[in-house]
Amino acid sequence: MRCFLLFAVALIAPVLLAAAQDSHISPADMRIAAAQKRVETNSKSWQPYNDLAAALCRKARDREDVALYDQAQAALDRSLLLSPGNYDAEKLRVTVLLGKHHLSEALDLAAQLNHKVPDDIGGWGLLVDAQIALGNYSEAERAAQWMLDLRPGSALGFVKAAGLRELFGDGEGAIEFYDEANRRTSQNDADERAWLLTQNARIQLVAGNLAQAEALLAQALKLFPDSQLAIAVLSQVRMRQGNYSDAATLLEKRYRAIETPANLYDWAEALEKSGQKEKAAGAFKEFEANARAQMAAPYNANLQLIYFYTDHESNPTEALALATKESTIRHDCRTLDAYAWALYSNGKYGEATEQMNRALAVGVRDADYFCHAAKIAAKANDAAAASRYEKELASFPANSCALGQPTQSARRERMQ
Repeated sequence: MRCFLLFAVALIAPVLLAAAQDSHISPADMRIAAAQKRVETNSKSWQPYNDLAAALCRKARDREDVALYDQAQAALDRSLLLSPGNYDAEKLRVTVLLGKHHLSEALDLAAQLNHKVPDDIGGWGLLVDAQIALGNYSEAERAAQWMLDLRPGSALGFVKAAGLRELFGDGEGAIEFYDEANRRTSQNDADERAWLLTQNARIQLVAGNLAQAEALLAQALKLFPDSQLAIAVLSQVRMRQGNYSDAATLLEKRYRAIETPANLYDWAEALEKSGQKEKAAGAFKEFEANARAQMAAPYNANLQLIYFYTDHESNPTEALALATKESTIRHDCRTLDAYAWALYSNGKYGEATEQMNRALAVGVRDADYFCHAAKIAAKANDAAAASRYEKELASFPANSCALGQPTQSARRERMQ
């Protein structure tokens, strides 16, 4: 018993220490602490370990911190030792695999669990997540529809459908579904409600509704003051407002909380845009070293490395090598955009067009994607497509895309 308690303390001590150092204990840390207490009082039962793993995964969703997923897996190992094959632990294993970017394994396990218990909407939800992560959007849509058919009033069903609506270009529908999920979520579930508000804020930001996005984030941060996800979205609002210095401050705070290469890259970009060139150069150099050290790991910053080599360091050969590798693993919109942009940077405009078309085919609306698409079309001498993408880009207020000279057809349209 004493040995296990030492294991439990080691498992959760970093989380509780971080919480103790703050004047406000976050709802995520409160949930973890409560689960830990249940583990300590009932160490021979598997359920408390599942509760602890679920709480750790909830916090990891906000922080994108792979160490929390490792801690969750340790709790699940104990649960499965006490009750081999228990269904709830196996479902949480899928969440851990997704969080650590073991995507194919996550999909395989989610499919097995779905076959085992086909009327569990939680299992269908995991299928949605795994299919989206891999870019299998049609399969994800079918799984989400099953959720809505099985439990029409489920908050989880609305959440998964909202994510797909956004991917398919229906921002208003996504907001409607996230709002519906929020209405069906317990008032006591502060971090879940904060997460839902942050999703809506992000969509409002994409649409250029900065005031609405900021108001939603204020609500989210009131519920969950140290939400790293809300801080990240708020930094994007500041960037769109042209307040790059404040954005850099927020992103530095985020990086100091979770020192991942991806977070460092975001901070470096904000430093560069705020005019802190020397500091940005140092941050980018550190990012490259850290990201390259993780290139072969499932959880990596390879997409950020691709954009670094295309937009900052000018190493198109390395960008394309990385993008080609990533495109064999997953086919989501972001990976396809990175692949198209790497091809463009290497002068392969026909192939870039093909990949960009694949990225946009699902209906996703993103200013960066349309910016890339317009530049690729111009280089491919497709004036009509370039003009179309420029018009799409113009619907995003205050976007940061620098297109240079407009196409001839675009100039004619603007004169009419």
